[in-house]
Amino acid sequence: MGATGSLTFNSTPPDPAAFAQLRDDCGCGLLPVDVARRAIAGGLINITCHDDDMLVGCGRVVGDGVVYFYLQDIIVHPAYQRRGIGRQIVERLLTQTKQMIPSEGTIGLLAVHGKEAFYEQLGFTSRPTPSFGAGMSMYVTKQQA
Repeated sequence: MGATGSLTFNSTPPDPAAFAQLRDDCGCGLLPVDVARRAIAGGLINITCHDDDMLVGCGRVVGDGVVYFYLQDIIVHPAYQRRGIGRQIVERLLTQTKQMIPSEGTIGLLAVHGKEAFYEQLGFTSRPTPSFGAGMSMYVTKQQA
């Protein structure tokens, strides 16, 4: 694992089982395949990176498709990190997202701690700023009965 002789990028949704496994390999937690399938189906844009048949990176955009867009699940397998794959995924997502915005819109994300500088290099602004608050999120878990 880790060879990069045949990396390909596509604008196709990832296979749900491969997506769930990649998330787990990257420390994001293992999603049940049916949950991964529903999450992928709810996205607006997908970018995948494969090394031959293996999913090694992906990213997606979710949102209303008009004004608000959020980068989600920007993940690259640990054996393939620091090779520009994440940057290519984000740049491709941004290109396609900007084409969808009719006149003005917001592209947001929740960066993993320590990755803020990566996204700043791609044009994102860390919050808070004088104009915008810190931003907030809520993580919800649902206990299975």
